[in-house]
Amino acid sequence: MDGGDHPRRHVASAVTTIVDNQRSTPAPEQGSRSDEPTVRLHEFPAMGYQPSLDGLRALSVAVVLLYHAGFSWMHGGFFGVEVFFVVSGFLITSLLLDERDRHGRVGFRHFWQRRARRLFPALYAVLLAVGVGTVLWGSAEQQSQVRREIPWSIFYVNNWGQILGNVPYFAGEPSPLRHLWSLAVEEQWYLIWPLVFVALMRVRLPRHLVGSLILCAAAVVWAYTFWIQSGSPTLLGGPPAAFDGVDRTNYMYLSTITRSFGLLLGAGAAFIWRPWRWNRAEQAPAGRALDPIGAAAVAMIGCASAVAAITAGYVYQWLLPLVSILSLVAVMVAVHPAAVGFRRIMSWSPLVEMGKRSYGLYLWSWPIFVYVGATDGSVGKFVWAMLLTVVIAEASYRYLETPVRRGIIGTWWRDRSTITYWPIGAGAFLVGALALFYVSVDQFNRFEGGEDAVFELGAVNEALTVDEADPPEAGQPEAATQPTESAAVTSSSVAPTTSVAAATSATLAIVGDSQANALAINLPDGIEGVFPDVVNGSVDGCSVYDSGSVQSSVRFGNNFSICQGWQQDWADAAAGKDVALVVVGAWDVFDIDDDGTVYGFATPEGDALFVRNLSSGIDAMLAEGTNVALLEVACMRPQDVEGAGVRALPERGDDARTAHVNDLLRQTAATYDSPRVEFIEGPDAWCNDETIASDLGYRWDGVHVYKPGANLIYTTVAPDLLRLAAV
Repeated sequence: MDGGDHPRRHVASAVTTIVDNQRSTPAPEQGSRSDEPTVRLHEFPAMGYQPSLDGLRALSVAVVLLYHAGFSWMHGGFFGVEVFFVVSGFLITSLLLDERDRHGRVGFRHFWQRRARRLFPALYAVLLAVGVGTVLWGSAEQQSQVRREIPWSIFYVNNWGQILGNVPYFAGEPSPLRHLWSLAVEEQWYLIWPLVFVALMRVRLPRHLVGSLILCAAAVVWAYTFWIQSGSPTLLGGPPAAFDGVDRTNYMYLSTITRSFGLLLGAGAAFIWRPWRWNRAEQAPAGRALDPIGAAAVAMIGCASAVAAITAGYVYQWLLPLVSILSLVAVMVAVHPAAVGFRRIMSWSPLVEMGKRSYGLYLWSWPIFVYVGATDGSVGKFVWAMLLTVVIAEASYRYLETPVRRGIIGTWWRDRSTITYWPIGAGAFLVGALALFYVSVDQFNRFEGGEDAVFELGAVNEALTVDEADPPEAGQPEAATQPTESAAVTSSSVAPTTSVAAATSATLAIVGDSQANALAINLPDGIEGVFPDVVNGSVDGCSVYDSGSVQSSVRFGNNFSICQGWQQDWADAAAGKDVALVVVGAWDVFDIDDDGTVYGFATPEGDALFVRNLSSGIDAMLAEGTNVALLEVACMRPQDVEGAGVRALPERGDDARTAHVNDLLRQTAATYDSPRVEFIEGPDAWCNDETIASDLGYRWDGVHVYKPGANLIYTTVAPDLLRLAAV
């Protein structure tokens, strides 16, 4: 990943930029003022090349590579990207400050040209290689993913493509271009930040005050992210229609807004922390303390990378900001001349060389990991994938990135009359190959259901026609019949005993835990014909509890205290909707420990707690005038996959536990003795067809549905939901 210009070129490129600008632009008017007197190079030294920053980049990319490999002991390795963001914010701002100090202005054109020479060649080579490789070796789902993501990636907006397309970063079959979100964030920063920088400089405030204001802006970003994770049902208080149904975790992890915290943190510090300009007397007091501080910061980042989970709420509320601050501490120590020991370690030659190649390693590694299948924690596959990555990244660095960065394209253009035109032909071929891939991949999209899963409206209408022709027989069990585990009550037992014509469409709220979230964000194409308005009212990490934690047979921790107010969240989502679909079960197959009081699973106390809490949520939605459907809990087949926030917990795979929770759902619906509350059955395949139940194309971790799984559920339950909407 990029964090600035090629090593040893920072000062030279800045000088070249300003000299060129002075030749092409008029000199500032005499008497014009700036925030500080013009400073010449001999008065204040520039930051210059800092090999220790390349060492930090090397450690960061190593952590990311281990995370991408799916090793369970590094499932928080995504924090390595945050270190890159902080380094980029600090380094780019420091270079802009040095440039302005020398010549009183910033050369936008040359700044962006340097960024383009640094970033574009390797990226477009990767896009071409991935496009061709996916056609030849990728699965049909990957082909569909790449076709969707190439246009977003070309223009460095891959992160917004994943957000607006509701493509969970941590779910489904991995896309070979999924990792380009971070490059999109950085490139958007490179486009916007120089303009903001110049505007700030024109205010003519003291630099330490400007830095403080930028750090305050970073704090606002953190508060905004905390607010979203704390349960805000919308983004920015009322987002445009394009953001309706956007997955909260996806947005927090991928958006330029939320991820600007680290960039702003580095930028703000660059205005204040410039120790290479201090004299030795100013540097000396911190000398001995800096080395252990830097080492401790790096060690704490490593610990966080070993234990965090990408979908955990605490990551966005406090751990990610903490890692950003620790990254800034490491950067500040790495550039301080008095931190001799830390700088010596970070400047170790192998680390520095790896850091120089970190951009190519990051770009090439993930597609290779995906094609080799090295994302499941397999050591053998990882070694093989890394060998390929190192060879290809080194070739890219030597024969593509470095020559372009050194101006080979400009040299070729100046000498074009004396050389052949094969480069033009090669470029045209590459563009044509990308265009051919983009068009032809449609012919390879054979993934059953896949990204283009289509809601089967005809099947729903057929089911409604059959059911209305065969109303319930007389003598059907009364709705108030209490179920037992030995005598399961079907959905018909709690349905109204009179025939009700089904609605032709209905507005729908989906509430519950993370399974509800997965169902809400994976709407199949065509569903708007039956459910024109689907609201996501899920609360991740919560079921029907607001205190305590689950107890599992494997080491695992959660805390339901973050779920306080979930009943109101359900009610807010259900308000004004015809039907609310309750999707729970992922957290209801465990013992619950509430401040020392253990509610055992399938005990009278545990059952009473579940029914009582669930009823409180149902009551809140009924008070809003919304009918309530309780969805049958599916038989789960949990699997450990990369990006999962929770390990594969064996209790979830116990079908007897799932059946007991379904009995409690039936019992709860029956106690209402009202046609407005109904238990509805889901697809039989979850329990009776292992080829579907265990297929990660349907449920990306065996618990949470992906688009084909969501389509299966919607097609199954739509007739019952439409009947309930008409009550």
